[in-house]
Amino acid sequence: MFFVRQQTNQCGLHAIQNLFKSAAVSKADIHNSCQTIHEKTGDSILNHESLGGDWSVEAVVETVRQRGYKVKRAVKSIDQRQWSGDDIDNLMKKPSFRGFIIHQPVNRHFTCIRPEVVDGEKQLFYVDSQSSGPIRISPRLASRRCLASAYAWEPFLVEGDEMEYVAPVETPVSTYSDIAESKNPDKFKPSAEFLREWDNLSKTNNTETT
Repeated sequence: MFFVRQQTNQCGLHAIQNLFKSAAVSKADIHNSCQTIHEKTGDSILNHESLGGDWSVEAVVETVRQRGYKVKRAVKSIDQRQWSGDDIDNLMKKPSFRGFIIHQPVNRHFTCIRPEVVDGEKQLFYVDSQSSGPIRISPRLASRRCLASAYAWEPFLVEGDEMEYVAPVETPVSTYSDIAESKNPDKFKPSAEFLREWDNLSKTNNTETT
């Protein structure tokens, strides 16, 4: 099952990738969205993008829209939080339903909820790039989390065709992101890809110093 684990502060990017089960969207795409917002509104790019990869809600939503998808708020907050439009059970019957981008303003984090066919049955999964993987969630619990003031989830409904599949890029950084979770760090062995990168770097440094 497709899952991208978080690196640095790029939860907005990983939420998009986990929603579409594809790494077709990149950091460059979100940066371009920030530039588009600046051109349309005059708002500073720095209000939507940090050097560490921390993006605004507007930047994340604009990135999805630039891919041709319909995005709209699923919860309206007036006097009390109210669901807007079709409920999740009905949405899951629609072929165009891709899921929800979830913004969690309390901890400034992005996650997603997406449908997945498992054993011939369409099910709903909550995907947090900071977790160990997708977790099955019922439509009722998902809507309750979105409507509860205690969670204050901001769901953005995404509809459109399936995105083309692009495999996530594995890097030495992503390899090392699992060290802290290792139960026996003494037995940790770097990947072959990392060792090749390290060897190339060492040769470059030696050449420059001789």
